[in-house]
Amino acid sequence: MSANSKGIFLTLGSVVFFALMAVLVKAIPNVSSYQTTFFRFAVGVGIIGILALFGVVKLSFNDRKGLFYRGFVGGIAVYLFYLAILKLGVGKGSVYIYSYPIFATIFSMFMLKEKVEPIKFLIIGISFIGLILLSVGEGKGSLSGIGFYELVAIAGSVTTGLAVVYVKKLHDSDNSMAIFFSQCIVGFWLFIVPSGATQSKGSLVELLLLVLVGIVATIGQLFMTEGYKYVNVATGSLLQSLVPVFNLISGWLIFKEKFNTTEIIGALTIVGSCFVLVFVNFRIGKKTRILKIVE
Repeated sequence: MSANSKGIFLTLGSVVFFALMAVLVKAIPNVSSYQTTFFRFAVGVGIIGILALFGVVKLSFNDRKGLFYRGFVGGIAVYLFYLAILKLGVGKGSVYIYSYPIFATIFSMFMLKEKVEPIKFLIIGISFIGLILLSVGEGKGSLSGIGFYELVAIAGSVTTGLAVVYVKKLHDSDNSMAIFFSQCIVGFWLFIVPSGATQSKGSLVELLLLVLVGIVATIGQLFMTEGYKYVNVATGSLLQSLVPVFNLISGWLIFKEKFNTTEIIGALTIVGSCFVLVFVNFRIGKKTRILKIVE
């Protein structure tokens, strides 16, 4: 299997697990986003810690400052994602968060010096129009109709885009396990107090679902983190645009979520723009060989 094929396979594998994770988060609406986020990181620390204990994986940390920043930004991004799902729904919340390729592409231009061709700026501009349509669809039909949680979701998209660029950058110095473990350990301490402060009585089923969220998220995160070793930021992150497609379907089928016409146009614009960027990056990558493995 070629390096590029391996990267695509790993990234698509993460798509499946992240889509399942969103459904599980929505299935426990009585649990606060602080608790869900904390459990995700606590389970991640436990899994990677046990694997390291038995020598299955090796943990070594080189760019410690970069790893801390990645953990901090990634922790905030996860919390905002879970909050968006609970407040806006699996479908709408996911479309917001997974518009992050817009911001990942922009951040990669400044932080990684990746070339961003003019056509991409046009597509990014169209994506912003989709964000606006999705935001005002349920409100007054103008920017004044954008609600608080819509802004929270957009902030989640920005921080997710930044976290993705940190992942790509850290592959120059650290392996996938160290990158993921850094997010888990920083996120663990970041949310241990808020999680305890918002703790509520729950059922055994909710506890099991919280643990399952952590397990599924860990598998998805490891697949994604490893996948970014083999594809560039734009290509890897844009493949993740399949997640909101799955989540729109699951939100409609499982949770009976509904979109009005303006919201549907906005969602399709965002997801469609991301898919176009995938093909643009693929064609450019074949010419410039930007899809080569990055060690």
